Amino acid sequence: MYEHGSLSAAARALGLSQPALTRSLQRLEQSAGAPLFERHTRSLRPTELARTLHRQVNRILDEAAGLDRLVEAFHDGRSGLVRIGCGPFVPDLLAQRLAGPLQRSRATMDAGVRLEMHSDHFQSLCEGLYAYRYDFLVYDGRKGSALPDRDDVEELPLVELPLQVVAPASWLVGKAAAALEDGDAAVAFMRGRPLALPRVPPEYRRQIAPWFRELLLARRGAEFQMATISSCLALCREGRAVTVAPRNLLEDDLRAGRLKPLPLDPGVTVSACAYRLRSHPLSQAASEVWRLLRRGALRQPG
Repeated sequence: MYEHGSLSAAARALGLSQPALTRSLQRLEQSAGAPLFERHTRSLRPTELARTLHRQVNRILDEAAGLDRLVEAFHDGRSGLVRIGCGPFVPDLLAQRLAGPLQRSRATMDAGVRLEMHSDHFQSLCEGLYAYRYDFLVYDGRKGSALPDRDDVEELPLVELPLQVVAPASWLVGKAAAALEDGDAAVAFMRGRPLALPRVPPEYRRQIAPWFRELLLARRGAEFQMATISSCLALCREGRAVTVAPRNLLEDDLRAGRLKPLPLDPGVTVSACAYRLRSHPLSQAASEVWRLLRRGALRQPG
């Protein structure tokens, strides 16, 4: 009735008569001790209690379905698959920093660990966590308070990810080399160069520094909107765009001289945290990945 908005439509969807559905509603309201819908001529308007119950019931159904999927995964031989929901700046760092520890860990080798990472907005990832589609989330720590039922959430701070503006080294020669030392020259340099950025949720766009916001407004966004940081870095290495990436991911490129840092602060620092549900039983593989994260795998190169 909540989803269909009327008694008749709900009865048709359920294959019940309207009187039978009315009796069911009456029993539910008696059990709840309060009305669930305000009756109108042709529709039902849910009360606040109905909205609260609907959210909770959906979560319970999602968790039940998640347990079924967990059992199916073991029977299908997919018990070594670890699914992680990620914010936009995290997947590449996870893959890079976990590769070495996973290869060296006998426990993960025995469990046949394989990582599957999915990047999305926080609300979608949160729904996936409570539906058991993800073993855990890795996202900005400032979003942890938005998770429902905090008593069921284990939070694990991982690493600070300050962002750095970088450009292809081949572009920073001659007069353009001034952009390596002076902030105003760096902004002028960026105005005439294509920009590659990952798709990010609104909270990150609100954090950016004024110079960066003005630059994006003037050019109506970045020329390249990519799904991941690694795609942005690939364009930068090819000499096709300037980009912004976590400093933790730039060490090899900066050391090799492929990319050069610009003296600009984009204004964004990501405090990566991992979140898991205590009520979600982790597989052996997921438990081992969580252990590696707890031991600081993201803070040190793999």
